[in-house]
Amino acid sequence: MEKTLSTLWKRLETLYATKSLANHLVLKQRRFA
Repeated sequence: MEKTLSTLWKRLETLYATKSLANHLVLKQRRFA
């Protein structure tokens, strides 16, 4: 159970990091557009 939770958490973390990075890039592009 704990292993599954850890895997799920890591996946969520990665997903969130990717999303925030994408948002950051979009904001940067908007600023320089």
